Amino acid sequence: MTASPEYIGQVALELGFKGWFLYMFQSIEGHPFICEPIHEKLFEYVEKVFSGDITRLNINVPPRSGKTTIAKYMLIYSLTINPKSNIIYTSFSQSLLTDIATSCCNILEHPIYKSLYPSNIHLEEEEVAPIDDFWAEVLKKENGRNTYSSRRIITAQGGTVIFSAIGGQITGYGAGQRNAKGFSGALFMDDANKPADIHSAVMRAKVVRYFEETLLSRLNNSDVPIINIQQRLHLEDLSGVLAEKYGFTTLKRPLIEDGKCLLPSQYSPERIKELQINDYMFLSQYQQEPIVLGGAVIKSEWFRYYPVHQDYKYKKIIITGDTAMKVKEHNDFSVFGVWGLTAEHKMRLLDLVRGKWEAPDLKRQVVDLWNRWQIDWETYASALYIEDKASGIGLIQELKTCGIPVIPLVADKDKLTRAENALPYLEAGLVELPENRNYTFVKDFVDECEAFTRDDSHAHDDQVDMFTYAVQVLLAKTEVSILEVL
Repeated sequence: MTASPEYIGQVALELGFKGWFLYMFQSIEGHPFICEPIHEKLFEYVEKVFSGDITRLNINVPPRSGKTTIAKYMLIYSLTINPKSNIIYTSFSQSLLTDIATSCCNILEHPIYKSLYPSNIHLEEEEVAPIDDFWAEVLKKENGRNTYSSRRIITAQGGTVIFSAIGGQITGYGAGQRNAKGFSGALFMDDANKPADIHSAVMRAKVVRYFEETLLSRLNNSDVPIINIQQRLHLEDLSGVLAEKYGFTTLKRPLIEDGKCLLPSQYSPERIKELQINDYMFLSQYQQEPIVLGGAVIKSEWFRYYPVHQDYKYKKIIITGDTAMKVKEHNDFSVFGVWGLTAEHKMRLLDLVRGKWEAPDLKRQVVDLWNRWQIDWETYASALYIEDKASGIGLIQELKTCGIPVIPLVADKDKLTRAENALPYLEAGLVELPENRNYTFVKDFVDECEAFTRDDSHAHDDQVDMFTYAVQVLLAKTEVSILEVL
């Protein structure tokens, strides 16, 4: 005897969310959902939401990980296990909400879904006013309108899903049911922060306030789950506040973990390398590790250390330098660092000189350093790199007359971008410093790196420039693949 569709539907529900989702997705979409390594824990945590083990959840995953697709099917699953569920679904994007509402209606009205779970729904739409003048101004500026478009899916059993954008009024409606036993609805927040506005402290604070004063008051009982889904954008984005201030359970799934890509079907090594060019964006949105604006660009714990009492052979040794404009007290230092590249493609700081020197003394310091590193044919410095600017221009010409192979560096990117480009190599453990305390320059070097800021409020950055030039020459330009090294 052939099993009825309704029986098949109940069997699918017994598989739990993951099994049900994979079955329904293929049935409705016509092709299988590609399960990547990144999804295993995601399914595990979602299951805990529906079982009641987790009621406050941050899900932080990179773009193209299927987060909105999974959230959409979580919503459908909610209405399937309890057609009386009351759900609020919100996002910064009005167009995203419109698309999700339409897609959810299409699934609920799909012949396959209706054969498995006979039901009837209808869709309502209404104009909703902003909660205050601030959001009214934001809405007017972005859309040229003075109201939000709010959509509702209403089931025949009385369940309701309301799709309302961040900043819109939600009155007379709550998520979940009063005195319910078991799952009765949820509050979903899908990309609550707008990426284009994330550097605005005012906008970040307004999103948090909307959560605290509007969304948090919309729960019909204390056990109604709140699920916040977004890629990290800033330390003070909604995910950061929910974790720090409200103690949300956080599922953080980076693109790269232990040297392996967790979304291999979506991101090739070449694509990852391309994304890492903007390290601030990559660390935040793809690794879920946002960096503090105005500071903490370079973290001291990222440096590794090597024992100096051993003899080492290096594939290449170079010297990189950054020269100061003037020697007055408030100006930067001139600095030159000696760097060695190991057979394992690690870059080691071998020596460093730094000071405020006039032209004759500057030349003498550099020549002395160069001569110190002409030890023998296996370990000598092969070239000296200096940025072709200001006092560096004259120094380059002077050193060439001494027979030193000087290579002018043209800075095609600003200081911050160069520092950001160096971070993936630093985080991967490819930059090593002398561990011996007799190397007194190490502390000053690390301190300056850690003090380097995004808003240029730091006192000095000469050593940072010297360091990023070395990464550019020894690691970036030699096509060292972080994935291969790890």
